[in-house]
Amino acid sequence: MTRLYRYSTHTVRTLFGALFIFSGLNHIFGFWQPPAPHTNAGHAFIAGIGASGFIMPLLGVLFTYAGVALIAHRMAALALLLLAAPVVVIFGYHFVTEGELFGIHVILLAIYLWLAWEERAAWSALFAADAKPTTPAEPSPLTPAF
Repeated sequence: MTRLYRYSTHTVRTLFGALFIFSGLNHIFGFWQPPAPHTNAGHAFIAGIGASGFIMPLLGVLFTYAGVALIAHRMAALALLLLAAPVVVIFGYHFVTEGELFGIHVILLAIYLWLAWEERAAWSALFAADAKPTTPAEPSPLTPAF
């Protein structure tokens, strides 16, 4: 791995984290109003999320934590795992609901996939099957009878 690649990965991870910190704090405090949706489906989607009353603050806390973890590079794999569903929803919202073929959603997804690829070693335990089954030394009294 070259020095340029390491520095570019670090820079992209820091900028990605800063974007999510800004977005998370905006979800909590509402200091910047994003542009209004262009389609009726987009209006309905955003209205449904806003009407729930808890999705926006929850996303704010999640985005802020994930952004700080990405910038600090502490538990970055967990931060990326927590951001997986929101990144897919952001991409799907812009691509399907708004009908945008190319935009920030494609760049966001590409950066996410790059950073996820960089953290693949930390995720190996999640996707590895156990080589040998573990059996207790003595049977547990809570073992089912069937």
